[in-house]
Amino acid sequence: MDNRELQASPPAMISLLVLVFILITSYISPAYSADRDTLVVGQSADITSFDPTEMRMGTLVLTNLLYNNLIRLDSNGHPQPELASSWQRTGDGKTLTLHLREGIRFHNGKTLTAKDVAFSIDYAKNPGNGANILPLARLVERVETPDMQTVVLHLNGGSDSIFDLLDLLFIVDSDAADQIKTSGNGTGPFKLARYEPGQEAVFVRNDNYWRTPASLRRVIIRIIPDQQAQILQLRTGSLDFIPSVDQQNVGELKAAGLSVDTASAESRVLDLTLNNRTAPLNNSSVRRAIRLALDRTRIAKDVAGPTSLVKCLPWPDHVQINRSETVEACEHDITLAKKLIADAGAQGAQVNIMSRSQSEPQIGAMSQIVQNELTEIGLKPSINEMSEAAYISRFRKGDFQIAAHVFGRASRSPATILSSAVIFKAKDNLAGLISEQYQQDVSQVTTAPLNDDSERALQRINALLLHENWVISVATLPMLWASRQGVTDLRFTSDGLPLLEYARISP
Repeated sequence: MDNRELQASPPAMISLLVLVFILITSYISPAYSADRDTLVVGQSADITSFDPTEMRMGTLVLTNLLYNNLIRLDSNGHPQPELASSWQRTGDGKTLTLHLREGIRFHNGKTLTAKDVAFSIDYAKNPGNGANILPLARLVERVETPDMQTVVLHLNGGSDSIFDLLDLLFIVDSDAADQIKTSGNGTGPFKLARYEPGQEAVFVRNDNYWRTPASLRRVIIRIIPDQQAQILQLRTGSLDFIPSVDQQNVGELKAAGLSVDTASAESRVLDLTLNNRTAPLNNSSVRRAIRLALDRTRIAKDVAGPTSLVKCLPWPDHVQINRSETVEACEHDITLAKKLIADAGAQGAQVNIMSRSQSEPQIGAMSQIVQNELTEIGLKPSINEMSEAAYISRFRKGDFQIAAHVFGRASRSPATILSSAVIFKAKDNLAGLISEQYQQDVSQVTTAPLNDDSERALQRINALLLHENWVISVATLPMLWASRQGVTDLRFTSDGLPLLEYARISP
């Protein structure tokens, strides 16, 4: 067809353009296919790994798509069956026997056995694998597998934190150890179909799922680093669901007629982690001054939103602590902070705040406020924005001065927080804290049932937190999500991870 023919047939040309437009938009926005069986998710952080033990922002959505855990804690913290259908525990709490469901298969067709559970625990216990649940996994001293469906856990204490471990331990294929980070081969409701680094990952329904197969046929995770771009695509229909949104965008989202709600109110806590080894932070008076400079109420309101709770010590509200410790921990005194900095000879001292606002915008927002507050008391703070991967690498090496940080599983017991949040490590502490008493107290809280000795140990831990200030808790960070109208049956774990096997989309 030459130019004259094109010019002579405008109706045909218009029809052709319309057809091209439909085809293009169908590809760009598969969530709007006629059968409404594809959910398109936008997230800021790239995936980088399909290892379910890493539990970073990039794995927020995919973990429960691909994998299952042994039990799941309900809203009251009580364990409910998942891959384990039942269990028994000895009176001293040191032996737990799990009975696995029969007939469960991995995505590659292999049958799940007790061997895979034992391997998954050992994998999480290996420091070389970088498991986020490493400290919790160490609750298990030894695993026995008397038959293919039975797992016997021999524990190093009677702490109920073992159920937190089973709630967080996702089972992987023991015969594919070298592919855990790349294959996504689990027992979950969806299978990995395609991954384009930095772009998107496509998951298709597991029609052989051991529970009722998902309503959705596909889930697509799109990597969109800028949250404003995510919101624009949610408004225009290119996205259906954003699992983590910044509080500052809630008003805009609601005004656009989009759904916004809380996935988990107290699952995360914003904190500052201070490196005791680096000047001027090796001076305890300087660290105390930084704690006194923090306006927690402002950070809670402006960064985390109206449902955020000021958090002065790291434990959830249901944990009873000494009232005087709470008052001291929450103290906000700029005048005293300035005096402490001056008396320490630290006026004008440079301090660097490590941040990662791309993957966690609230961390970046808190860093800006903290920078202003530290300037007010006489320090010279700067902010070093980093990618999530670079931040995590440096954080785990203790290569920072001040890390604007957030720790998860904050709604769980002190035993689990102390076991799983790396900032509270008793030995080889990231911030350089060295205390034999702290090691003993953490051991008491994390391995023994709650008793008078454990409560006294926890009070000593509180006192040390306020004296050394290597971790300064600031405020809870509610996990907020947004979706377009028509997305229903969204469910979440106690840590705010979406359970998309139940999600549905109406026209």
